[in-house]
Amino acid sequence: MGVISDPLARTMLSPLSATFVWSVRHWPSTKKPGSVARAGLATRVLWYDAQVNNALDDGLEQVAVVGAGYDSRAWRLARDNVRFFELDHGATQRDKMRCAPSGGPTYVECDLGSASAAQALHDHGLDATRPALFVLEGLTMYLTEDVLRSQLRDLAASSATGSRIALDFSPPAAAGTARDRRQLRYQRLFRVGSGEGLKLSVDPAEAARLVERSGWQVVEVTGMKDAARALVGADAGLPVDAVNAHKSLVAGRKPAS
Repeated sequence: MGVISDPLARTMLSPLSATFVWSVRHWPSTKKPGSVARAGLATRVLWYDAQVNNALDDGLEQVAVVGAGYDSRAWRLARDNVRFFELDHGATQRDKMRCAPSGGPTYVECDLGSASAAQALHDHGLDATRPALFVLEGLTMYLTEDVLRSQLRDLAASSATGSRIALDFSPPAAAGTARDRRQLRYQRLFRVGSGEGLKLSVDPAEAARLVERSGWQVVEVTGMKDAARALVGADAGLPVDAVNAHKSLVAGRKPAS
């Protein structure tokens, strides 16, 4: 729909997702279906792209995507002398490597429920003496609060001053409008049987406190609706004003000790 250009994504789609994309692309141009979920996803992707590009513009040369799934930034946002790492379950990574382009990131296998992401990344070459950006896109809601706090503390404690982190949070089920609550119910229903049940939901203020108490200095807390209005815009044909304002995007930095 002209919002995000990611040709690599098509190579990694499941058959069901590929069919959906085909149907949207061939929908009459004057009647493209508006979708709150797609508006929110577009916002999230654009916000994280900006976080990565801003960090690279400022001289960071290490990006670690934690819980990477089928992320394509190691190809889309590649720059000379910048190294990307992707951390995820081995099964997901093996499937991704089967259909992804050559090159790209250093793959790091790790179960976040039982192992330290920081340790796994350092074991695979992440330089702890140089700042890095840690990207946790669409991840926090699948972890318990204790596990997330532990992972964030480990990343902060083992990273260089000036390192950055970017993450997003799902809001409590009762927050927001009736449409917001209905959308969250749909998302939970969609994940039934996937093994990806939602475990953590916090409002923006709680999200900021969680990140701060885990060793990071919060530099930005943005509601998803405000980000949608700024990054997607009304001319995209997506219902940005219907995006859940209680979903939060949080950016932080490792402060000097």
